[in-house]
Amino acid sequence: MNAKLTGNNKENGVSRRRVVAGVAWSLPVIATAIAAPAAAASGISATTALVGQASPITFLSSTGTGTGTNQPGTGPTGFQIQNAGAPFTGVITGTVNIKPTGSVTAGAGIQSMSTATLTPASPAYTAAFEYNATFVYAGGMTSGQNLNFPMTFQYQRLNGSPSKTTFNYTLTITLRLPDGTDRILTGALTVAY
Repeated sequence: MNAKLTGNNKENGVSRRRVVAGVAWSLPVIATAIAAPAAAASGISATTALVGQASPITFLSSTGTGTGTNQPGTGPTGFQIQNAGAPFTGVITGTVNIKPTGSVTAGAGIQSMSTATLTPASPAYTAAFEYNATFVYAGGMTSGQNLNFPMTFQYQRLNGSPSKTTFNYTLTITLRLPDGTDRILTGALTVAY
């Protein structure tokens, strides 16, 4: 423990200077090796967007009974994915949540979604008039492709349905791409009764 250290102390032919110099030269190599996997695994280069936000749309009746039962409103007409990078294969999955903002007495949901398989096929609502669904698209995408998902909406038709009022909802669509990354879209829906 009382060994005397000097700048020229050598054990087995290795000096402290050589060790320090070796560490100094290897740091850039180690830093490059650590950064390379992150750059190589940067993921799918895809962007997403709602199409036609706040467009005039028609909400179909959940019971589908008779003419004149549809309600006017506003919301997106669909969403799209644009692949700006390399082609990719694999399944694109997603979730949809439509939640009331404020007090409502009926829900709003997705009637159909072209291009993807929607589950449940018929909208179901919680006691708080919230709608949740999942969807799957199994086709992959080519480089530069725009993939559109048109949607139609419905309102929850109940006995004693509201009249002369407007209900508002938030729309959240979460997409999970084949590389495990998520894209989240948010918008709004209104239904006029």
